[in-house]
Amino acid sequence: MIVAFTLPAMGHVKPMMPLLSGLVGRGQKVVCFGHTTFEHTIRSTGADFSPYPDIDYDFDAPDFNLVKMAADLMHASQTIHSRLLPEIAALAPRLILQDFMALWASRIGTALAIPRIHTIPTLVFNAATQRQMRKEDGVVKLAGDVLRATPALIREKISSRFAVSVREAFGVERSWRNLAPPLCELVFCIEALQVGDPRGDVPRHYIGPTFAERRATRPLASKGYALITFGTLSNNETGRFEAAIRGAFLTGYSVVAQCGAKVDRRHLERVATSLETAHPGQTATILDSVPDLEHLIEGAGVVIHHAGMATTWETVRHCKPALFIPTIADQKVLASQLERDGFGVRLPPGRACDPGAIALALESVRTRDYPWAKIQQLLAQAGGAPAGVKIILDALEASR
Repeated sequence: MIVAFTLPAMGHVKPMMPLLSGLVGRGQKVVCFGHTTFEHTIRSTGADFSPYPDIDYDFDAPDFNLVKMAADLMHASQTIHSRLLPEIAALAPRLILQDFMALWASRIGTALAIPRIHTIPTLVFNAATQRQMRKEDGVVKLAGDVLRATPALIREKISSRFAVSVREAFGVERSWRNLAPPLCELVFCIEALQVGDPRGDVPRHYIGPTFAERRATRPLASKGYALITFGTLSNNETGRFEAAIRGAFLTGYSVVAQCGAKVDRRHLERVATSLETAHPGQTATILDSVPDLEHLIEGAGVVIHHAGMATTWETVRHCKPALFIPTIADQKVLASQLERDGFGVRLPPGRACDPGAIALALESVRTRDYPWAKIQQLLAQAGGAPAGVKIILDALEASR
């Protein structure tokens, strides 16, 4: 049996699901723990679903202050670890498959001496990546983050009796002191995009993106629009969506904006109506959330997004030009790497709410040549979900 632990965010859950499907398809019994929001997604793989216990944390509104995030992970792990430890012991799995930030899984695996494999749905946070992230955030933000979040971090470290370090909470390489290291890491990215040394202190496999091959698609009513999406966690700024919509209209695009439920949708709908009146022939559709974002990507002429890994790879899969407007530090680093290698264009920092800057960047996106054949070759070499499933099965066989 394999027990899987997800992190409650679509960008973390989604790329793990093809691995679960592949393992179930190869006859493995898989029990996956997750937030109830993702129960249907998890069960659709054929894995059994078990819910996490309730914790005092709003996963729909995470704090992107990395110091506070470490405190939140420690806080969540205290509850989840103590509640699930007896249940996992009774299941007696041969292997734990976990998101690299699922700290509770690392603690449970260490306590029960169960080997673990980590999945990483972003760039690896090695020393070079961390330096670049700090540079992207800047001294003022970093100082503010430390001042604001250090008291919470100290409280959680004392509460947990210093069970783990901040670096262990994020699964950072060469940080394993209190926790056992994983057997290996599966990175849902290609090695060419990694900042710094791609190798680590445990075996690291850049398997690239994983796709759900059995998804159903519907005929598209229209094509060639600008699709705007900023993910499920960082899509809480109405002004970013408004600027992107206005910028796309200035460039002549119709718009489909997938905004989620954390913005002022009525305001965006008023903006859309005003723009449609001022630009006959162009349309703007404002959506809350959709079960099949890939369907919208297929019909787009360009995708404006936050450089989240899941959206990035679905956009690449369909060879769609992209404008990156990243929100948090690792997305900013990835956006720069993607622009460097010809995957799209990054909006200059500080211009996320500037429609004119967005329109100018979209002109660059539209006229750029994209090395799609080279990119698809890199993805094929990485191997995707089949490569990840093989690595997991090989680890199971070696543990017999």
